[in-house]
Amino acid sequence: MSQEMLHPRRDGGLVARPPHAAESIGVWHLLGHSVKGDVLVESFAWVISAHCNPDCEIFVPALGMGTETFGSLLAEHFPHFSPPPAWLATQGLPLQRTGALEEFDDLLQLLLEHAAADDEHHRRVAHLVATACMGHDHLWQDLGLPNRNALSTLLSDHFPTLAAKNSGDMKWKKFFYKQLCEQAEIFICKSPSCGVCCDYDKCFGPED
Repeated sequence: MSQEMLHPRRDGGLVARPPHAAESIGVWHLLGHSVKGDVLVESFAWVISAHCNPDCEIFVPALGMGTETFGSLLAEHFPHFSPPPAWLATQGLPLQRTGALEEFDDLLQLLLEHAAADDEHHRRVAHLVATACMGHDHLWQDLGLPNRNALSTLLSDHFPTLAAKNSGDMKWKKFFYKQLCEQAEIFICKSPSCGVCCDYDKCFGPED
């Protein structure tokens, strides 16, 4: 079986899946056309493979950034990749803001507000992280990163003021959504403090 047919699995491995009619793009397909040795590029390949195919559980066309910007990203990071026309056409489909995607725009805005710079690179990374948050695993796994430390470094480099707020080392997805709740003045935690909460491990436990 060719590596192009391999797609991310929740446990961090790879699982064989049949190609979609729009010619699904696998992570190894993209990496085979990328500049090697860049962890961030590998993360883009992982998330694109996981969420930019219309048969994905949570479909985020063009990482939510629009086809022109998405096309520029592909050209820059995967210069030898020629997107199949049918697959590329699906990236112009509208983002369905239902279910997990209801918070996509708010999460993206939170990241952009704390970006280290107002430039195209940081906007792309914000879209990358927001899309990965739609996954079901720990965020470092959904980004295809080697470990949680790599994620903390990525967030500190690109969204330093937001990363600095996570002084208690809360799990990153929990932390992001806690920030959104506080912005909306929605306080769902019933405990007076995290230290006495019976669900402490769900928010602060190890992410292995």
